[in-house]
Amino acid sequence: MTEYPPQMTPEQAARNRRVILWVAVVFVLVCISVSVWGFTVTRASRERAKQTDSALRSVAWSILCYASSNDGAFPVADGAIAISTAGMAPPAGKPWPSSLDSAMGGLPPMAIGTAREIIGITWGATSDVVPNLNTKGLPSTFGTVETVNGWMAEYAREKIRERGQKESGSFVPSVPASNSAPAARSEK
Repeated sequence: MTEYPPQMTPEQAARNRRVILWVAVVFVLVCISVSVWGFTVTRASRERAKQTDSALRSVAWSILCYASSNDGAFPVADGAIAISTAGMAPPAGKPWPSSLDSAMGGLPPMAIGTAREIIGITWGATSDVVPNLNTKGLPSTFGTVETVNGWMAEYAREKIRERGQKESGSFVPSVPASNSAPAARSEK
């Protein structure tokens, strides 16, 4: 009668253990290699996203300064937005940043020429159309494109409201919000 399962010889058992050991070693090495590669790719992607975000924020700030210096008129071409951070900053207390530091969100500012090469800008046909910034398919942190485009859209809405109030005669200039206690109101 035949034994079931058949018994292995000591040489066969040793060979099987060596094969299992080599498979386990190869598996562990592949796992380590994939992990290292994944961390490298992730780190590089995060660095590229920071660079893209810096470019988006630098250009958006420059466009806001340009519009603020030109009574709400947005630029319609690349040449108009040189490093216009020296221009008039947008008013504080609104949904857009009021300083370069707050616009950059902790990232280093980028020269506009370099930033312009990294990101895409769709310019409006006229100065009352808000430019649209995009990443040209590059990585960016979640929400940065929407944030910077939102700043410019809100700035344009505010200028439209101001113009409407001026035309209707009920214009009250916006006063920047203060970080101190609220001003007392006289109620008569």
